[in-house]
Amino acid sequence: MRFVLVAVGTAAVLAEITVCAAPAPPTAQAASPAPASSSAQASQAKPLRRSFRAGDESRYRMRLTVRSELEGPETLKIGSVTYVKTVQRSAEARLAWTVSERVVTVAPDGTAHIREELGAFFQATHSQQPDADDADAAKLTASLVRTLSDWANSRALEFRVAANGSTSELAPDGAPKFDESPPPLLTLWLVHALRPQATLPEHPVRAGDSWQEPRRVHVAGWMGVRAGETGEWLEAPAADRAALRLHVVQEISGRVLDTPAGAAPRSREKDEDDPDAPPPASNKTERFFAESLSTIALDDGRVLAASRSARKEIIQVLPPVEGMPQPPRFRATLSVQVEIEPCVESQCEASGNR
Repeated sequence: MRFVLVAVGTAAVLAEITVCAAPAPPTAQAASPAPASSSAQASQAKPLRRSFRAGDESRYRMRLTVRSELEGPETLKIGSVTYVKTVQRSAEARLAWTVSERVVTVAPDGTAHIREELGAFFQATHSQQPDADDADAAKLTASLVRTLSDWANSRALEFRVAANGSTSELAPDGAPKFDESPPPLLTLWLVHALRPQATLPEHPVRAGDSWQEPRRVHVAGWMGVRAGETGEWLEAPAADRAALRLHVVQEISGRVLDTPAGAAPRSREKDEDDPDAPPPASNKTERFFAESLSTIALDDGRVLAASRSARKEIIQVLPPVEGMPQPPRFRATLSVQVEIEPCVESQCEASGNR
């Protein structure tokens, strides 16, 4: 699976991430058989697939919450003495809107051409009031609200969904553009997470089954990359429609190459113990974590509801500074929460940010 995100209006590639299955085979754990409906029993022997019909429409209520957290040392001078203290700042904002999806056409291989209309946006709001005496926290809050507000415009997106639920041809404006350092892992994930779709696993559908699949990932500028994905089928609450819940967890972490200004960039293939390599300017690591819980209909594989979250954390430790007991350490975390619920016209219009 390969993702390429290109800046709007330019040909500049912002990030390129190549993901492939590791040589190690996936492991699966099967639960003891449990009573199931006839629809569930019919779906247990093989992987679940989407079934589309041209003209079908679905409506959803969407809620997005974004949170930014910063932590690092800050100097405070009292009289002739300068102190260093750790300061933490956070901001949170939210946005709600409705989505209407229509199946335009269905190709012979089962791939559907989807038209998604976004509208009925509620005003973006902050979830917490920053301290009156903290100007930086207020700026952080205002930045998040402005980012959501700038994106909150009615629009139509067109993309394709394969029989396994994977989406393609998604435009970058399918998600808000946050001030995220490259590679924009969170933004790339969010473009897909905001669609009421789910990639269906290549595993039989049995409640209680779980699997773990290592991934071999290359992220430009990273070393020591570790990645993996786990998933499981869970029972869904009793409803009129037979369904199961698909729980998927993804994680990517690595150390970011960071050399002093003016030094030649260090090659990713170069051994870290090479004495001729320039010393790193700092110890910087990044970690991306995503979790999704989607309720999937067993008759056609569509998403009935979903709760999804992701966060990107950057930790940077600078060289020791004279007078400080510990090297300066900075941490920045950007996280998002997505809630997808089905709705009818009156329900969609009556619900907003909450």
